Formats: sequence, C-alpha cells, structure tokens
Amino acid sequence: MEQTTIQLSKDTLTRLKTFKEYARESYEEVIIKLMKLKEMIEPKLTEKAKNDIAKARKEKGISISDTIKELGVDIEI
Repeated sequence: MEQTTIQLSKDTLTRLKTFKEYARESYEEVIIKLMKLKEMIEPKLTEKAKNDIAKARKEKGISISDTIKELGVDIEI
C-alpha cells in the first residue's frame, strides 16, 4: 500500500491521540474509525435531495408577516 505524509498542528495531533483505543493503534486506524463514525452520523443524500437543498437555498424566503396573512391566522406581531 502506498503511503503519504500529512501535516498536522501539534494541537490536532494531541487531540487525535485522545481517540486511540490502545497504545499501538495507528493514526490511520484512528482516522478511518473517525471517518466511519461520520458516515454513520451523517446520512448520504440522494442527488435529488442535494438539488432540492441547493434550490431552496437560492430561493428567497417569505416573511413571517406574509406567512401569517397567507395562513389566515389572526394574531398581531
């Protein structure tokens, strides 16, 4: 397996060490474990979902006052 070198600040290295479960665990194992955890926590989005999110971010929102009027709610703000 081809390997590479990455640069980390001393603070990051110190934090990374806290994720080791045993003394001889390699940093590669720790990083892989953290990546798997992230994948478990953050669900993979479909292309449609990504497109819908991008579209929603581009659209201008509607004010709360206009929303209340549109819904026919009788309250004062």
